[in-house]
Amino acid sequence: MKDGIFSEELIKKIEDFKKDCVGCSKCVRECKMLDSFCTDPKNLFNGLNDKQVIDPLVPYSCNQCGVCEEVCPKNLKLEELFKDIRVELVKANKGKSPIKGHRAVESHQSLSFSKVFTTTASDKNKETVRVFMPGCSLSSYSPKLVSKTLRYLQKKLPGTGVVLKCCGKPTRAIGQEDAFKERYGELEDEFKRLGVTEVITACQSCYTTIAKESPNIKIKSLWTVIPEIGIPEEKINIGANSDLVFGIHDSCATRRNGDIQKGARSIIKDLGYKIQEDDQSEKIIRCCGQGGMVGPANPELTKQIMKERANEVESDYVVTYCGACRESMVRGGKKSIHILDLMFKGPWNSKSDMPGVGKTPMNSWVNRYKSKKELNKSK
Repeated sequence: MKDGIFSEELIKKIEDFKKDCVGCSKCVRECKMLDSFCTDPKNLFNGLNDKQVIDPLVPYSCNQCGVCEEVCPKNLKLEELFKDIRVELVKANKGKSPIKGHRAVESHQSLSFSKVFTTTASDKNKETVRVFMPGCSLSSYSPKLVSKTLRYLQKKLPGTGVVLKCCGKPTRAIGQEDAFKERYGELEDEFKRLGVTEVITACQSCYTTIAKESPNIKIKSLWTVIPEIGIPEEKINIGANSDLVFGIHDSCATRRNGDIQKGARSIIKDLGYKIQEDDQSEKIIRCCGQGGMVGPANPELTKQIMKERANEVESDYVVTYCGACRESMVRGGKKSIHILDLMFKGPWNSKSDMPGVGKTPMNSWVNRYKSKKELNKSK
């Protein structure tokens, strides 16, 4: 099979989608990516030539966020179709993404599973029954927040270990399904070796990936766990006198998990900071721009999405509970802070130096190495 030529199974999926799509364009109005390529998805797929070839940039420009399904009157899963196309493009390209920019993703994933940037630690004071998994984006952002979170969890929930490792979602996102299964298997082996049956994640992508791939493991979000155990007593109402009013950017990966969204707001409320919500009657949780590994494939589109999403938040100050989302908000023009910054630092006000983003990717890897070193102190 030549690069870009679809299998009969995939062609049938595309034809079925075309039959079911009513061409209402609701998804196009909500998705910057679709708006860049077509007037409606039916039109997009009608444009395929007789060899069923598609420009790889089209499926690889999808953030895989599922907002199209949210607004589709027939609940069609366009993001799933784009995912299937990516998988076949990779198979046709000898296991590699046809997008040159994804070579950086492949390097990222190799490093994310290497011993240089990963570690596993039990709770040295008690038998480990669960693990905290900070994920890639938080460890890339702040090693101190990672270690402080672990120590707090161990204080409140003795028996909490840690696994600093990627869930492999970036590998799956670029269509390398076989490589994903192999890499996720490494993560699952760590869980089995520790004998844990519960994982607490700070990353929403880790949350959804582990929930899907390891149904026998109880998966919890840090943003529901903290409201259960309470924030540190000395931090209660620390932001009560702050002159800041924060907007909130929710993660699209857990769009349908209202408990996580409520939990994040509960934490901010307990800290005493003021929140300015978007209009909830019209709110659709959209991707920050970093989903689906679109950045390396279509950087200009990613910049547009980041700016557009940031502009949807009325406040100049934005709280996120995802490291990647926080970076997107900053790149989109906002002063953005991670919810753990509020919890373990501060108080924050308009005179505070708000965190920015690293000048180069090397900054992220330095932080990830520092996160490993910090976590290794708990061994």
